Amino acid sequence: MTEALSACRNGLGGLLALAVLAACQGEAGENPAAEPAPAVAIAVEALQIAQNGTGTGVKASGLVAYKREAALGFGAPGQIETLSVDAGDRVAAGQVLATLRKTSVGADQAEAALARQTAQQNFDRVSRLFEAGASSQAELDNALLALERTRERISIVATAGGTVLARQAEPGQTVSAGQPVVTIGENRAGLIVRASLTPAEVAQIKVGDTAGVLIEKRDPVSGTVLRIAPRGSMSGTFEVEVGLSGVDGLRAGEVAEVSLAANAAEPGAAPGYFVIPAISLIDARADQGVVFVIDADGKARRRAVETGGVADEGISILKGLSAGDRVITRGASMVRDGDAVRVAGE
Repeated sequence: MTEALSACRNGLGGLLALAVLAACQGEAGENPAAEPAPAVAIAVEALQIAQNGTGTGVKASGLVAYKREAALGFGAPGQIETLSVDAGDRVAAGQVLATLRKTSVGADQAEAALARQTAQQNFDRVSRLFEAGASSQAELDNALLALERTRERISIVATAGGTVLARQAEPGQTVSAGQPVVTIGENRAGLIVRASLTPAEVAQIKVGDTAGVLIEKRDPVSGTVLRIAPRGSMSGTFEVEVGLSGVDGLRAGEVAEVSLAANAAEPGAAPGYFVIPAISLIDARADQGVVFVIDADGKARRRAVETGGVADEGISILKGLSAGDRVITRGASMVRDGDAVRVAGE
């Protein structure tokens, strides 16, 4: 009886153990090991490259100047007797600006007077022969030159109306032939702004482009690109002249800010340049660098670029980007190629 009861108890314990084991196996089958959680997208900020052509426009500062500035002097050495204008004066074409007593005529007044009389008589004679067809133009010009050389006093005459920009001598001063005495800014040539642009900026404009010009304490005016220097300066920049129109009372030397719209690329042509924030560029070396662009799957992709100049707006990118690309700005240094990213605010 006792043996039977023990065997029964052992059987029940075995059945209970088997039941617990089966239950555990069932739970394990119903809840397999969980897969790793997907990586969290890195929050970044991004800039989309404009679709309007090849850049964000060109801005530069320059100085107002006259298109044509003439430094005037005497054709012979001597002592200045009169100088009737000063910097800032307005002059008319044909106006006498200064007179000089020549020192090369000779100290003997009688001899100088005789030389002038002889030269005048010779000029009158050659003039009559020229009118009769018996003398050449060259002979007439030589006679006139000889007469001019005998004159005791000569003058500087304004060749065009304008403004005196500088007075470089004083009455009583002895000057040499050709030495500048006054500098005139000619009205007929108009006013311009001379500005310096980088090669990347110059590539985006052409002669004839319209420009917006801002001058402190003046209303905005429009201008036109008149000239682009064919070669760069020692600093690597190119001088650009922007002609001004409809400006009254403007003075040479005033500071102006010029804004030019970047020209759109021809169909099928590669873009010229783009400007991106400096924070976007990593691994910068000389004119090379790297940026991260967000692809269609929302992942950061490493992109090699060629850089140009640096301006207040950012860094010029000459090659490596296309219109429509989304370039990571803030957070570019935190991502790696292939990382999932999330643009803040989207």
